[in-house]
Amino acid sequence: MKVERASPRAAINNNDRHVSAMKYTGGKVEKFSDEELRIQSVKVEKMQKEVSELSCVENPSPGQSGPLRLTSIVKCNDAHRDKFRGILADAFSRVSEETRKDDREEVRNIIDEVEACDPFRVAVAVECAVFQKLGSSNGPNKARYRSLMFNLKASNNTDFRRRVLLRQVEPERLADLTPAEMASDTRKLQNKKIEEKALFDCERAGAPKATTDQFKCGRCGQRKTTYHQLQTRSADEPMTTFVTCVNCNNHWKFC
Repeated sequence: MKVERASPRAAINNNDRHVSAMKYTGGKVEKFSDEELRIQSVKVEKMQKEVSELSCVENPSPGQSGPLRLTSIVKCNDAHRDKFRGILADAFSRVSEETRKDDREEVRNIIDEVEACDPFRVAVAVECAVFQKLGSSNGPNKARYRSLMFNLKASNNTDFRRRVLLRQVEPERLADLTPAEMASDTRKLQNKKIEEKALFDCERAGAPKATTDQFKCGRCGQRKTTYHQLQTRSADEPMTTFVTCVNCNNHWKFC
C-alpha cells in the first residue's frame, strides 16, 4: 500500500478499466489497488447480508406494522428446550385452521386476529418465559412441563391454545396455571356444574327437610316435594331454598 501526502480530498481515477481510490485520513492519503477494493467490496456485501438476515427476525420492514413472520423455529442449541419449542410451534400452527372451523360464530369472527399472530415467535416467547420460571424440562419441574404440553396439544382444548397465541394468557403466567385453569371452556362449564351439584348434595344432606305442596316440579309436574333453607350468602341477604321432588328426584334452588 502506497501512502502519499495530499490535500484533504479523495480522488478516483479511471484509466483503461483500472480503478484506484484514495482516502484522506489524518493528513495522509491511502491508495488502494484494484484487488484491495475487490476484497473490501466482498466484506461489505457479506456484512450487509448478515445485517439483513438479523433484520428479518428482529426488525419490521417499512411496509409492515410489526416484525416479519418467522418461517421456522429459532433454536437455542439446547436439545430439551428446542424440542419444547417445536411442540409449541406445532400446537400454535393449528390454531388458525381450528378457529376457521369452530362451531361458534364468535370464535370464527376473530380469524383475522388469529392469522395476524406468528406461531413460531409466540412459541419461542412461551418457552423462554416457562424456562425462566421452571428451569429445564428434564429437571424437577418435569411434571409441570408435561401438564402444560398436554393441555396445549390436546385436540379438545382449542380454546386454551388460541388464548395463548393471542396473548390473552401471557407467557409469564403459564408456569403458574393449574390444570383447571388450562381446561377448555366446555370442560370448565362441566367442572362448574359438578361443583354446584356436589355443593347442593352436601347442603341438602346436612339440613333438616320438610314436606310441602307449595312447589311444583318443572320436570314431572308433581307438587310432592321436600325443602330446606340455608344462609349461603351474607346475613342481610335472603336465605336460599333447596327443593327436591319426591316423585322424580329433581332438585332446584332459589333465593
